Amino acid sequence: MLAVTLLLCCPLLAQENKDSVFQQLRKTYLMLYNEPDKEAEFYEASEKMKTYYLQHDQLDSYYKCRINEALYDSERGYTYRAVKKANNTLEDMKKDNIKQYQVVYTVLGSIFDERGNYRMAEQYYRDALKNAAPKDTGSLIGIYSRLADLKSTREPQEAWQWNEKFGSLVVNNPDFYKVYLILKGQISFFLADRNKFDQAYQEMKHLLIQHPEVNELGTKSMQLMHEVLHGHYDEALTIIREDTLNQDDLNQLDIHIKAYEMMGMERMAMEQVDKRRNLRDSLNSNMLFDNINEINAELGVFKLNQEAAREREIWLAAVIILLLLGLALVISRYLMRRRYQKRLLKQNRELEIALDRAQESDRMKSSFIEHVSHEIRTPLNVITGFAQVITNPVYELNEEERNVMLNDISKNTLEITNIVNELLEVAEDESKEHYQQNDDIRIEQMCKDMMTRMEVFNNGKLQMRFHSMIDNKLTIHSNRNALEKILSQLMKNAIKFTEKGTVELQVRERAANGGIEFAVTDTGIGIPEEYHEKVFERFFKVDSFKQGMGLGLTTSRKMAELLGGTLDVDSNYRKGARFLLVVPHHA
Repeated sequence: MLAVTLLLCCPLLAQENKDSVFQQLRKTYLMLYNEPDKEAEFYEASEKMKTYYLQHDQLDSYYKCRINEALYDSERGYTYRAVKKANNTLEDMKKDNIKQYQVVYTVLGSIFDERGNYRMAEQYYRDALKNAAPKDTGSLIGIYSRLADLKSTREPQEAWQWNEKFGSLVVNNPDFYKVYLILKGQISFFLADRNKFDQAYQEMKHLLIQHPEVNELGTKSMQLMHEVLHGHYDEALTIIREDTLNQDDLNQLDIHIKAYEMMGMERMAMEQVDKRRNLRDSLNSNMLFDNINEINAELGVFKLNQEAAREREIWLAAVIILLLLGLALVISRYLMRRRYQKRLLKQNRELEIALDRAQESDRMKSSFIEHVSHEIRTPLNVITGFAQVITNPVYELNEEERNVMLNDISKNTLEITNIVNELLEVAEDESKEHYQQNDDIRIEQMCKDMMTRMEVFNNGKLQMRFHSMIDNKLTIHSNRNALEKILSQLMKNAIKFTEKGTVELQVRERAANGGIEFAVTDTGIGIPEEYHEKVFERFFKVDSFKQGMGLGLTTSRKMAELLGGTLDVDSNYRKGARFLLVVPHHA
């Protein structure tokens, strides 16, 4: 299936060039693209190609050459490098007004698709579709086919629609039409629609007879699905055992899982689920550590070129090392916990529960990687970019410009440090079973101190109010640090999500030893009722564009529970948002 995208992204010339020297260079370039052991020679040939295109003002071909480099890196496992090259190419195309963005988006989608990151892949494919011209048949063929393949095993109804659009464009191309028929059969298989599958299967066999030059890639999978749908289970099992070429392909494993489920072989299906999860873990781990290795490599080059500024920049390396250690700690803890859960599931749960847990584990891991990658990418890019500019003798900066860049580096370093601290705080709270509650806290005085600190954070933006309905000498026995952390998080959230109006902190005693209730109320954007519980889930954000990891409320509720209390959204308040924190009244 990937051949469709590759064929559409790899053409190097808009028109034939009769320069014999260039023809030889192009021939060498194409040959080296398919020889993985000659990486240095390929990049040398690629540089010559790009130089030629620039000298002859052929920007379209120049950018296609750069896109090919991203594909080349992706196919050899250099994911970080491939994504970075694709994004840089996209930015430069915008500057040069080369509006073939859909090609880059399709390549980015393929990179994440191959590694099982379907959410990112779908986003890039849809971006490609938005930027493709209605009459750009070549691009639309690639985009429609990839969306159909991506959706075929999870959302077959939607996949069917994309595949029909793909098929309507390739009726007269036997190679592409065969791909359409295979996708049609695969989607029908996951819909368990035998009639539609048989129609696609027969049409594919007829096409191969009519066009013997068309390759037979994908026909083995069609044969497997045919045997399963027709109840020929022994023949299906024989095909699965013999088909060793695609055992490390996520799509093929999805087909095997579905086949075993339809044959009633739940244990074999579960083994394939484990194999698929391990393969996806391996791909994501390789991607993550490739990112880390590439960052470390860039830092190595950076240090060699910055000897004169070593004393000013040594803290940058320290922050990045701390970040990597923090990530390694969280990932290590997560993997250990997952292995422990896997052993418990094998001992105490039946196969259906084990399958559900495995799927949920995949979702949480992907969410973690996506959130961390998203939150650290921008500040790291700012730090790296400004650091290179400051220390590069080519740029003649005055003191004011240098100070502005150093301030931006410092601000973004602090942002990364806050992310690491937040992750470490979550890891620390996960290990706690309770808080030591040895502090005597005068509630009203603590709230007034809190309002003073929040006034600094508010910086005059909103009207801040405090309303007390308790005796001003009321004292409780609790943990001051935890209680102040919770209130600080709630107040900062209220200020953050309120453009104008009021933020109020109210405290009162609940009747009949019901504890002390703190209410933080704002006149901001509010929270839809269906999200009142979801906002306490890890990484969930009502507004995904707002800065933050989506862990503040999760950590706050956890701390409230460790204090023996509760933290909830007041569903009766409609003019913004109101959070209610209740803690025990231990006099």
